[in-house]
Amino acid sequence: MNKTLLGYVPNESPIYAVHPFVKLFFLLIVSLFPLFISAPEWNLGLMAAIILIMWYSRVNMSALKIYVPVAISMGSIILLSYTVLGGIHPEYKVLFPVFGFPIYYERIRDAVVVYFRILPMIFTMVLFLSTSRERDVIVAMRSIKAPFVVTYVFAMALRSAGMVLEDFQIVRQAEQARGFDTTGKGLVYKIRKYVMYMIPLFALSLRRSEEFTNALVARGYAFTGEAAKVKRADYILTHYTFKTLDVVLVAVIGLLFVLLLVMRYGFGWMGLEDSLFNLWLRGLVS
Repeated sequence: MNKTLLGYVPNESPIYAVHPFVKLFFLLIVSLFPLFISAPEWNLGLMAAIILIMWYSRVNMSALKIYVPVAISMGSIILLSYTVLGGIHPEYKVLFPVFGFPIYYERIRDAVVVYFRILPMIFTMVLFLSTSRERDVIVAMRSIKAPFVVTYVFAMALRSAGMVLEDFQIVRQAEQARGFDTTGKGLVYKIRKYVMYMIPLFALSLRRSEEFTNALVARGYAFTGEAAKVKRADYILTHYTFKTLDVVLVAVIGLLFVLLLVMRYGFGWMGLEDSLFNLWLRGLVS
């Protein structure tokens, strides 16, 4: 198994045939797709396609279950913000009141549209983090001649995301080793325990930041002054070369983005007016 930023990928995986820049390009471009798509069913199909790519890359699919509580809580917050906390809109159609707050059809529709725009973006990031290592991020950034400071900050930010999840598992296992068990506890109690996890996680993050700083100083790295102006050899790029497959994938991703813009603004597809979900929700209201 090869360690990635967010998990493990088997030693034999089709994703290794792809240049790291292609994965970064996929992340940057495909993450924009939901911004131009209003119909929730199209964004749901995009999310399904990303999950299929993860399965083809032999990513551990059981790890996705940790994102289920995040997706549920995020959806609940969005729905609450758009409905109960959305204010009074006399021009909207009232479906039913909740504790004196009118629930509008338009606000429910907008909440679902926003929710299904965010989910594909999250899964695209999960795909990238689950199939990329720190070295891949550095190679991708150096391939486009990004400055060393930008490359370092970007790589450390992604690495920190994976390390926080690892620390979270360590804290939970430490509690379980001491006999703590949340089985049978209420939801409010579990949420309170998750908030309390932030204290040790924050302390571990500060400790790791200090370790990173000391390691860089010991190796003579500097971001300012004369030392920062020294040109660094891109020796790592000699181990990665662009192949025909990489060029084809970059071209396909770019063409799909152009095709999306043409379909959306040239032909009016993927809009909310002809959305199957909107028609179904409108039928329920009628």
